[in-house]
Amino acid sequence: MLLAGSLVACTPSSDGDDAAPGESATPSTSETESPSEEATSASPTATTATETEPPPSEPAVDIPAQVLPETTLDAELLGTADQPRKEATGITAWRLPEDCRPPTPDALDMWTVTQGSGEFEEPVGIQQVAVFADAGAATAAADALLASMESCTATEGAATRYVVEGVDIGAQGHGLVTDYYGASATGDLAAAIGDYVAQTRRGTAVTLVGYQGGESQVQSAGQSTRLLLATAWERLCVYDSEGC
Repeated sequence: MLLAGSLVACTPSSDGDDAAPGESATPSTSETESPSEEATSASPTATTATETEPPPSEPAVDIPAQVLPETTLDAELLGTADQPRKEATGITAWRLPEDCRPPTPDALDMWTVTQGSGEFEEPVGIQQVAVFADAGAATAAADALLASMESCTATEGAATRYVVEGVDIGAQGHGLVTDYYGASATGDLAAAIGDYVAQTRRGTAVTLVGYQGGESQVQSAGQSTRLLLATAWERLCVYDSEGC
């Protein structure tokens, strides 16, 4: 009898499962939950709405199509407050020497500002701002202005020399030196007597600034013009796609 009891205890279960004593070999209802029930517990509608929702858009920069008064240089920057100042609107040729055959830009709007009378060898401060339909048109206009600078040729028999140099302000910055007496042909350009104008572009706008006339050394005229150009470039931020 003892042997028989031992044999019964060691006999494996008929279904082959290793269920622990007291546990049923049949899985519970929670273990056999169907995939369809699990999918129902999620919220496909909410997931779809989240995935298809477009990202918030950045506010567009409103770029003016006109020259704004605040983009021009003040009297105290371009000259002195007691000097006569003229402001003219309308598309006109760039203020370059006639030897350069200055082009008239195909702009939407343009302002020309002069400060000073030019009397008694007094240099006249100038600024021109032209606004274009887009940055591509402004780039082309700046290229045309540079080409005009590079084409400057003194009339036959005149000693005047023209020198173009790069200016590291804004995009397409360049300066034009007018050496009145041609001293730079054999001497130092910085010490020559002449004047200096420079251009740069920002976004859809191109500006030309500088001093014309007078009896300044090129080095001094160039330094003053570059200061003007840096300020003018800062004020053109409203024409930049990144804004101010």
